[in-house]
Amino acid sequence: MRVFVDFVGFVGCTRFVRVLRREGRLGLVLGVVMVALALTGCGVRPTGVVDAGGSASGLTKGLRLYFVSESGRLEGVPRPDQPIRAPVDVVKLLMGGPSEAEKRSGLTTLLTDGQYEVTGEGDRLSVRLSGMILDPTSVRDRNLTGQLVCSLARARAVLDESGRTRPDDVRVTVASEGDGTGSGGGGGELGPYVCSDFLG
Repeated sequence: MRVFVDFVGFVGCTRFVRVLRREGRLGLVLGVVMVALALTGCGVRPTGVVDAGGSASGLTKGLRLYFVSESGRLEGVPRPDQPIRAPVDVVKLLMGGPSEAEKRSGLTTLLTDGQYEVTGEGDRLSVRLSGMILDPTSVRDRNLTGQLVCSLARARAVLDESGRTRPDDVRVTVASEGDGTGSGGGGGELGPYVCSDFLG
């Protein structure tokens, strides 16, 4: 049915143009006005301004901290106005935990008091945890590692003034050290990881 209607409209427009040609110059002014009206019936519609929304930016920008939800998944929360001077600053923010509103939504942090040393340059970072041993088979320890990896990667990308570093360009190695008592082994090194290893 749609094809038939379009065809009829096209034929009508063609006949209309032929009539204008027969009329000659005398009907030129009237013809211009009528052509504009006829084109509306020929399927030509005014476009106006089309709102295409915001530009596609791919990965989201700005600092995000990653906390653990009630379902045991990592969730990033924005901290656009939080100033940082070095990647290690986000470790302190993680230890401070989520905001009250974020706590009410079920978010928590697995980072507690302890010593966290962050070193490295460019898109390669290492974080050393003193006084604890991470078990890569433990869901809790994996989420703790993910909090560190994703938050540090975000921080490194934010601190890159050139804007060329993406969070998933940053690889983070996590090393844990035992407490020296001999119970539970002497720790080890995990990674390097990228944030996407812990999401999805």
